[in-house]
Amino acid sequence: MKQLSLIITGVVLCVFLCLSCKKDSTLTPQDMGYSFFPYRAGSYMIYNVDSTYYDDFHHSVNNHKFLLKEFFESWFTDAQGRPCLRMERWVKMSDSTDWFLRDVWYSCLTNSFAERLEENVRMTRLVFPVRTGYKWDGNAFNENNAQIYKYDKVDKPYILNSSLYDSTVKVNQKLSSNLVEEDNQYEIYARHVGLIFKKYKSVKKDFVTGDIISGVDYTWELIDYGHN
Repeated sequence: MKQLSLIITGVVLCVFLCLSCKKDSTLTPQDMGYSFFPYRAGSYMIYNVDSTYYDDFHHSVNNHKFLLKEFFESWFTDAQGRPCLRMERWVKMSDSTDWFLRDVWYSCLTNSFAERLEENVRMTRLVFPVRTGYKWDGNAFNENNAQIYKYDKVDKPYILNSSLYDSTVKVNQKLSSNLVEEDNQYEIYARHVGLIFKKYKSVKKDFVTGDIISGVDYTWELIDYGHN
């Protein structure tokens, strides 16, 4: 009787395990969000850039508008043995001028994060998985002070220059304001496209008048992208 009971228990357990395995095999793999950083060799992004510089020494305000093209030229292996993309950054000051190469950066995508080396400073732009409210230190791999980034509005539509991007994520990087300074920094990424909008404002203000006396305020707006 005891042996029969053990056999029945074993059969029930096997059936349960089989059903569980079948159920698990139908589960959708977790979406990590890698499609927000889809760059590959031959990809390019072209942005309208509008930048304003406030010079407190000369008491001047300088505004510059130009086109910025980021061209992901080729793959290479960095010092840590990771596959990375060499990124040429071209600038065009007006319709009547030619593109000129301003500098070369690079970007890397790993299972855990998306990184850009900007002016020899490693910036952690995205981390995975992409989830609303997730926080990380954008300066974790450089010597700058910690700057906490945070995901917001994951997989929300966004309209930019009459173009609808149906699935985007906003990365809040810094937001603060008081009588003497103001910071407003964030980026927006679209699935299968990449970075489509960037806002960077870091200024100091006159305590009495509230006028901006120093700092920088610029935006990037994507106007074209593709693959050569």
